[in-house]
Amino acid sequence: MGTLAIVFSFILMACAIILIAVVMLQPNRGGNINAVFGMNGNNSGRGKSASRDMFLKRATVISSVVFVVIVLVMNIVSVAF
Repeated sequence: MGTLAIVFSFILMACAIILIAVVMLQPNRGGNINAVFGMNGNNSGRGKSASRDMFLKRATVISSVVFVVIVLVMNIVSVAF
């Protein structure tokens, strides 16, 4: 395995860990057990929460695009060499 493949493998693992962490930090969008019993738990002030949600959404998109691009590059490089 060449040096380039090793570097891309480490970047891919780091990106996968970041992607998992960002997805796990996002709030639950679906109905959970509290919604069944009518305990909605809405916050009236969404200033910091909305900006955090937007940051996590952008981080998810960026890390997933980087993940896919690295996988494609690794595949192209492995076929070419």
